[in-house]
Amino acid sequence: MRRFLLIAICVFCTTVHAQHVFNGTSLSKALIELDQSTKHYDISFVYDELEDFTVTKTVKRGRSVPDAVREVCGFYPVRVVVRGHNILVECMQKDRTKLIGRLVGPDRQPVAYANITLFPPSDTTYIGGGVSNEAGDFVIPCGKSQAKVRISCVGFKTIERQMPIDNVGTIRMQIENNNLDNITVSRRIPIIRSEADRLQYIVRNDKFACGLNAQELLSRVPMVTMVGSQAMILGKGPAHYMLNGRITDIGDEAILQKLRTLRSEDIERIEVLSNPSGRDMIEIGGCYINIVLRRDQTLGWRGDVGMESGVSDDWSGRANGSVSYASEKFDMTIDAHGGRTTQTTVNKITYNVEEDCDFISSTHARQSDKELVANLTFRYQPSKNLELGGMLSWQTQWPEKVINGVVNAGGSIIDSEAHQDPDDNTTTKSLTAYCDWRFDSKGKHLGLTYSDYKKDDDGKSEVSSFTTMKGFESDVDYHIRSARLDLTLPFPVATIDVGGSYTDIRNHANINTQLSNTLSSVSYAGDILDYQEMTKAAYLSLHHAWDKFAIKAGLRYEHIGWDEEAKVNSTIRYLGLTTMIGETSKDYWLPSLSLSYKMEDHQINIKWGESCVRPNFYDLNPFRIYKSAFEYSGGNPFLRPSRFSDMELNYQNNKGIYACAYHHHGSNMVMRVSNISMFEDSRYQTETTPLNIGRINQTGLYLRYQRQLSVHLMATAEADAYHHGATAQYDDKDCHINGWGSRMAVSADCYLNSLHTLLLNVRYQHWFADYRDMTKTDSYGYFNFALRYAMLDDRLKLSIVANDPFHQHVTNEVMWSNMISYSDKGYVSRQLYHYPFYSRTLHHSHYIGFTATYAFGGRKVHHIHRDIDNTESKRAEKQKTNN
Repeated sequence: MRRFLLIAICVFCTTVHAQHVFNGTSLSKALIELDQSTKHYDISFVYDELEDFTVTKTVKRGRSVPDAVREVCGFYPVRVVVRGHNILVECMQKDRTKLIGRLVGPDRQPVAYANITLFPPSDTTYIGGGVSNEAGDFVIPCGKSQAKVRISCVGFKTIERQMPIDNVGTIRMQIENNNLDNITVSRRIPIIRSEADRLQYIVRNDKFACGLNAQELLSRVPMVTMVGSQAMILGKGPAHYMLNGRITDIGDEAILQKLRTLRSEDIERIEVLSNPSGRDMIEIGGCYINIVLRRDQTLGWRGDVGMESGVSDDWSGRANGSVSYASEKFDMTIDAHGGRTTQTTVNKITYNVEEDCDFISSTHARQSDKELVANLTFRYQPSKNLELGGMLSWQTQWPEKVINGVVNAGGSIIDSEAHQDPDDNTTTKSLTAYCDWRFDSKGKHLGLTYSDYKKDDDGKSEVSSFTTMKGFESDVDYHIRSARLDLTLPFPVATIDVGGSYTDIRNHANINTQLSNTLSSVSYAGDILDYQEMTKAAYLSLHHAWDKFAIKAGLRYEHIGWDEEAKVNSTIRYLGLTTMIGETSKDYWLPSLSLSYKMEDHQINIKWGESCVRPNFYDLNPFRIYKSAFEYSGGNPFLRPSRFSDMELNYQNNKGIYACAYHHHGSNMVMRVSNISMFEDSRYQTETTPLNIGRINQTGLYLRYQRQLSVHLMATAEADAYHHGATAQYDDKDCHINGWGSRMAVSADCYLNSLHTLLLNVRYQHWFADYRDMTKTDSYGYFNFALRYAMLDDRLKLSIVANDPFHQHVTNEVMWSNMISYSDKGYVSRQLYHYPFYSRTLHHSHYIGFTATYAFGGRKVHHIHRDIDNTESKRAEKQKTNN
């Protein structure tokens, strides 16, 4: 009898106590009502994803709660998962735009259970679908602006017409007396998708991406090559990052840490904007990788934690955590991450100054960086069309680098030790506030953004040997403020994007030099740099898509003004840098054009655009960094933006082939010049300084083929071949470097069990020859391995990663420099220009690490990320060099 009562109580607690009647109720509210009616189950879902779905149904008393949830979800593209006391409801199609309507018959009665299928206007590739409910309502998420819609139901004539992805209202269906023909839908799930102005890697469609972080996912994106932790786009150097379409100016190390903590489950897609235009052309120019996060807004509290620990030449470790809260109109996220990373590099440079006398420098650099980052993101949505929010970010870093150097100068061997570290920790603070207002459901949009970025960077570089003691200190304050307005106006002829921005940059640097050098009679005084840059920009772009053809054209205008005062030492004056002081403003007109043509199984894109890239503050500040007793590098406060022009021809088909022919041209480029000074006693000194002296042309072809060989195995092969030509003009003399570069990579992803929870990733890439600016790198390559395991219903993910386990990452480079020979008493007539020197670098990139991430509070973790729209602050970050 007791057992019977216990079973009865359990059944009573897990059933619906009262009858629920829903008539046109949103699915979100229906689920909330069912959740409030039971204490035994917790129903979790993303409110915004389900708000547009409506329910017309009566749930009778006595039904189990899981069955009641399945009833109200009906035939919508919604997945219901019951795990213990948790019921997880998730929309399987997460596009923000939806095709919404209602089907009725000739008698105006609802047509229930009709099939609605969506195709692109130009072919029959399945892109979405759904079924009407008992009230004839249907809601189908779709990321397109237009689609060919096929509506069929037994007893009614099939409707097939092109419709906008919007609320199409009521559709009347006609009676059909004949039987309907069978409809066969061939569904293709693309992983790579090309739009008129960008390439998209759809993460959610790649089932072999499970357990990867954002940095690891980049190696799966066409045209993106990972060189260490840098993402390189064909012929264009390092890429800038955006999250959800906004530039991420939170510092190089903070960006890398953010990429490591973002999981594939957090990411909807990754976009490559190799030729940005319109609102996508951010002020710092260049090319971009945009990471679009999934809109996961699970109500209540959620969070995750993660850690990584690994060994290279030294120990590295990181930890991160995130806590989020979301209600129907307000959400907030607090995330923090920090850790310690180490890196070792061994470098040997040979300067063939004279036939019988070499200047050889050997260095062993050990770098250790510690950092702590915290972000607060909040968002308030008072109405469906208005969103307010902001982000506060705080970052502090403790970088440290020790370089042991041995210099063989004219037969004299001198040991030295150089230290690069701040007097105090480097602190960065930023604030972003924004307002997004959507006028209607047709796409009219107004966006306002204000950003304030401030960084205090105290640097010290000193070197000591038995003959020399040198010290260089700097106290640099960056303050960047910007305001931006963006307006989108859709018209039948074309959609217009128009906007403008204003950026004010202040850079104040106090630089002090302490020098005691028995080998040189040159003395230095302190420098003060007051740098101000003001940028006014406006853009206009138009884009439109037809059935098979799409076009996007844009024009951007920028006016850059400088107001600078700097006391520059005699060495910098000698290099001729003061000749550039007279230019106080510059105007840029930057056009762009993208064309796209789609066939049933093929697509062709043509892109052309111009951009400008400004120097970063590390290159601008006249701060010396020593790496040995006779070698140092410094900045140049009179650098100006570089101008680039790019053209691409892209081809893609549904068989896994992607090809890109490209041409990249740059002028007024910043190149680092090493000047070798030879004294009468056969001793040498090198000084490296950035100058606007370069021109570059690179033309190449990129090929990629990806194929899923089975449900457990996917293979990818890619190759890139290009011709590189660069010219550096210094002191009216030209130096040229030309040659062919090529690279290949192969990778395989294999699930080792039938449950698809144990995944092995293997990748090998090899450079046969690589060119960058005035540097040629000989052949090198290395492996990457990863073994990943998911457990506890995908909440806990473990991975073991091995990078370059066979110590193959060793590069031999030929670099071109300038040499000037003079005596202690003055200059002599012997001058040698554009002399090559040779470098051999052991990068010590071998690494074995263990990573664990755990999501708590629900199967889906709530992440809201609103990134800083400060489009200039990346220039305030010191770039890693071999100095």
